[in-house]
Amino acid sequence: MKQAVLCGPRRFEIRSEKAPIPGSGEALIRIGLVGICGSDMHLYRDGRIGEIRMDSAFVIGHECMGTVEDVGPGEDSSWVGKRVAIEPALHCGLCEYCCAGHANLCPRVAFLGLPPTSGAMTELMTYPLHLLEPLSDTITDEGAVVLEPLAVALHAIRLVKVQPGQTIVILGTGVLGTCVLSLLSLYRGVETLCVDILPDRLARAEKLGASRTLLARAGDRKRIAGEIMELTRGRGAQVVFECAGSEETLWNMAEVAAAGGHVAVIGTNPEDRIGFASGSARRKGLTFRFVRRSLNTLKPCISLAEKGLISPGELVTHTFKASQVGEAFEMVDRYEDGILKAVIDMTKWS
Repeated sequence: MKQAVLCGPRRFEIRSEKAPIPGSGEALIRIGLVGICGSDMHLYRDGRIGEIRMDSAFVIGHECMGTVEDVGPGEDSSWVGKRVAIEPALHCGLCEYCCAGHANLCPRVAFLGLPPTSGAMTELMTYPLHLLEPLSDTITDEGAVVLEPLAVALHAIRLVKVQPGQTIVILGTGVLGTCVLSLLSLYRGVETLCVDILPDRLARAEKLGASRTLLARAGDRKRIAGEIMELTRGRGAQVVFECAGSEETLWNMAEVAAAGGHVAVIGTNPEDRIGFASGSARRKGLTFRFVRRSLNTLKPCISLAEKGLISPGELVTHTFKASQVGEAFEMVDRYEDGILKAVIDMTKWS
């Protein structure tokens, strides 16, 4: 089988490996599409994300779907032929956090596509059956890939307890910010203000129902904060989603929040540092929730998509062959051609 292997910063190689054999409790999955996530981009640019580092060539990718080709000895053969979404977090299920219902905080968790757990940019992969979710024909392959970031967004929304009628600011309308916006469309009377540095992303946000969009520029966080406060009549937003991880958005998440407000921090800062005015946060009595992946939200997102309440496939703007993986990452890195969500077709190698 073939794999797209990240051999160092900005360097992929196509390599051949022996196909894996599923063991007890596992399925053999032929991977279809794999999405390029922000965490993948950190590994691509720098060979690390936070404290997690690549020590050698590695297969990345965790936003994925595929078709079950085989199952391990004694497992239910009815899985064979099913299209599946894949939960990328492999929790231990035994620690105090897992047992308390906080599996996303499991200190022993392995995560698909993060060292040392090999990822999905491969033709075939074995994976635990209990972490697979069957997909109906109403969900496209493209939509199935977006289910994972949607699950993260839904978990964030649950953490900050969004209520109908609230004013909400989304700082950064990349994939996660757009996922948050899509899910907020299910809440009545919510006013959403979206901020980004890319006009095409703000145009997409408007089509998805954003109440107002603001185009930002590097270094003008005071202007953006001032405009948001003016638009909210000096009150600020009851809920803020920080979805970019940039210095400007991390600073402004406290500045644009209303007194007593909630802030969901989803974005990942490449320097692994966060800076904001502690005085503003303290005076306002803000509640910060740092979003650790997702928590029992993949199935609900599948249900919402099956019912037609959300359309995850619409977020996919570009599809590349597996042989074009380097080109795909470079395009995402440069924000070219209005790219939002790029996916790699792991069935096409030439």
